Amino acid sequence: MRFLATEENVRITGRTLFVENTRYLGFSGSAVSFSFEGKKAQASIWSNANEWGEGSDVLRGRIAVYVDGGEEPERRITLDREEAVYTLYESEQEKKVTLTVVKYSEAAFGKCGIRYLEIDTDRLLPPPAHKARKLEIIGDSITCGYGVEAENELAPFHTATENPAKSYSLLTARALNAEASLISWSGNGIISGYVEETAEAPSDGCLMPKIYEYTDLSGSETLYGPDESKWEKWDFSRYVPDAILINLGTNDCSWCKDIQERKDHYKDQYAAFLKVIRGHNPQAQILCMLGTMDQRVLKEAEEAVRIFAESAKDEGVHFLALPPQNPEDGYGADWHPSPLTQRKTAELVTAEVRRIMVW
Repeated sequence: MRFLATEENVRITGRTLFVENTRYLGFSGSAVSFSFEGKKAQASIWSNANEWGEGSDVLRGRIAVYVDGGEEPERRITLDREEAVYTLYESEQEKKVTLTVVKYSEAAFGKCGIRYLEIDTDRLLPPPAHKARKLEIIGDSITCGYGVEAENELAPFHTATENPAKSYSLLTARALNAEASLISWSGNGIISGYVEETAEAPSDGCLMPKIYEYTDLSGSETLYGPDESKWEKWDFSRYVPDAILINLGTNDCSWCKDIQERKDHYKDQYAAFLKVIRGHNPQAQILCMLGTMDQRVLKEAEEAVRIFAESAKDEGVHFLALPPQNPEDGYGADWHPSPLTQRKTAELVTAEVRRIMVW
């Protein structure tokens, strides 16, 4: 039995595009979940594998398949062909199972479009219910789980070592038994993405305040080209988070450095972004955080929260200063947080969300 990844058949996690009967998983941690009774499940998936050249898998899409909500995936699959059918699950015995297909590679790399799902029987069950608690997590590479599975800090970027399930983001969601929608993009920021030390201008072509307004900016651009009028704007009524976590500023540091004028611009634009987020989410508690990889705009981030809270008379916005990563805990690729650092961060964030939400 073949079926489409529609909301009638599957549970959708995160912001996803559904275009011409294909469900595109873009952001890290976006997922589809379905339940069935049978022995085998497959998926026909489109990806942009050929874009990176034959034999090059550095930027190819990666997905993981979880069975019955397990803590570890049963399968991890590299999307190495433009169009292919991949086996998600096989068993010698027919049984009722719930499968969750999660995007591990981040939004900018490794596209993943589910053309259809197929089971070996006609016993498709109702999709699993959404969780009662809902988080939205806005961030950069740390939130994506960039390089968390790399051997050490000298390892370069590779989608094979990205794993949002080992990032503080999805670790926090699991600890809180909450659903999580990640809007995260490596190298991104509020006034600048990551730039080299000698850069003479910020990298401001596509920043998080713009990304936030779209369902999947990268996916829309892939499908519709550069005409922004065709890109799908996000309908904020589709997912109403109880709490919004924001971890932005690490890449802004590379541009701001210790130049106060730039730091003040970051602070002002952060406060402005908070106003936008609050406008779309009037009831959510907002927790801003920063500090794991770079603390040069830590004070300005905290001041942005204070300025917004005071000007808007908003008691639902909070700030959490994160400790810098400890060299003894190791590093992931390109000096990113190791699994241990991510777990320690998740413990701090989980405790703070519990306090704020009284969960």
